[in-house]
Amino acid sequence: MDRLALEQKITEYCTREQIFGMLRVTHKDTVLYRQEMGYADYERRIPFTDASLFSLYSLSKPFCALGLLKLKDAGLVDLNLHPGYYVPEAAAFDSRVTLRHLLHHVSGLPDAEQIGEFAAKFAPGYPAFAREHIRELAKYPSFFAPGTDTKYANINFILPALVIENVTGENYADYMAKEIFAPLGMKTAVVDHEKREIPHRVTGYALKNGVPVPEEKSHNWLLGAGDIVGTADDVYGLNRAIKHRLLLREETWDEVLTAHPINSFGMGCSVYSWHGLRCIHHNGGHIGFRTLHMQLPEEDFDIILLSNSGYGDARSALAEMVYAAFFGEEGKNAEMPEMDKGYIR
Repeated sequence: MDRLALEQKITEYCTREQIFGMLRVTHKDTVLYRQEMGYADYERRIPFTDASLFSLYSLSKPFCALGLLKLKDAGLVDLNLHPGYYVPEAAAFDSRVTLRHLLHHVSGLPDAEQIGEFAAKFAPGYPAFAREHIRELAKYPSFFAPGTDTKYANINFILPALVIENVTGENYADYMAKEIFAPLGMKTAVVDHEKREIPHRVTGYALKNGVPVPEEKSHNWLLGAGDIVGTADDVYGLNRAIKHRLLLREETWDEVLTAHPINSFGMGCSVYSWHGLRCIHHNGGHIGFRTLHMQLPEEDFDIILLSNSGYGDARSALAEMVYAAFFGEEGKNAEMPEMDKGYIR
């Protein structure tokens, strides 16, 4: 691998597209490549450090899935039950929907961010009024019958977070800190909320008239679906969990890493072929941030991109550069599953 050539290529791309962030490539738990692009704070020219905390947005979903599945393995949650069994406000959703449908993004449930009328009426205000809003959302029709089609939607992970709270009697943030983050060695990861003071948090940016401009992150409709803030080290906890099958039973991991027949989603992650290599993947993207985690299990190879540029296609572009550099192949870009299209501005 020509490290200098990769660095130059990434630098040229990120300079041209005005992309900020941090890229890390790991092989067998050894960091082979790390590059910082731009600034944690563009106005004050503050650089990134290993402690820089990024809003992960939808890259939070795999961790939420682990939280729910840990309760399943403890016999406290049945994935074949309707979410309303645990969250009464969800009782009016399609009676055929199960928690299992949610985790695979095949529920068809109406989603607050993807129904303009609902979003205009009830946003902002989430998560403060989560349960009341869930009750109102349940009055809208489903997109399709559960299990017959696929639609990526935050509601599919908001409900599991509420299930966790109701079953455990704990605040979701506290539960995740104790039961998921700590066991996985995620020392600085936190579940974010409005007005929470978090040291080392980086600033998110939009590109306006060709200039990066600070943009306030969104907190609406992200509980469980996009509310974690963390470092590259924190995100790598997901690699350890998958590789060593931590926290969950062996048979549960088999379910997690098996894609549903009608899409590429396992439970909380995508499982598909990327350049002919088996890939376990999730990304995130919304106001001010784009994130990516790609794990190639057979090669024990891991790519993490945490970007505080809420624009562009850096996730795909930089992943392709890494693939070409480390696997020695330049070719047609491999397709990634589309995830956060409905949430990116």
